[in-house]
Amino acid sequence: MSLEQAVAGLVSARVTGFGRTVDIAEVGFARGTTETRLHAQCPFRVTRGETTLFGTVDMAYPATADADPGEAFRRNATMFDRKARRLTERFEAVAYVVESAVLGRAGAMTLELTDAVVIEVLPACGGPIEQWRLFDRDPVRPGAGAHHVYPDAAGR
Repeated sequence: MSLEQAVAGLVSARVTGFGRTVDIAEVGFARGTTETRLHAQCPFRVTRGETTLFGTVDMAYPATADADPGEAFRRNATMFDRKARRLTERFEAVAYVVESAVLGRAGAMTLELTDAVVIEVLPACGGPIEQWRLFDRDPVRPGAGAHHVYPDAAGR
């Protein structure tokens, strides 16, 4: 399966939540019994209309004004974390579905969801450095699902 097909395969998937591991933005998707994860190591943002709800730069700012930025990052207490939790709670209460999924130039990915919410992944690094990966999680057989990396030259 090509990268284009893998991205297009997200259409009709329900978005299950947002989070991060270190500085990698994560999005979960569910289609039937298949769970798919997006890990974005490059710039990432979630918008609704003309408003940015949150993005990777929010990882640099603590959720509270009096907190140390480095400590907030280590404790997952940044603006990114707070906003990702809030949006995940909203998405758990009201099912948001991928209505359009497009792989654009240079690995850019645009996912249009219910209610004018858009997830954008924007690779911003030259060379064979992994920018994002999309993979299926199989709890019975770890590593058995589909796995796609951009750019492909980054390997796995």
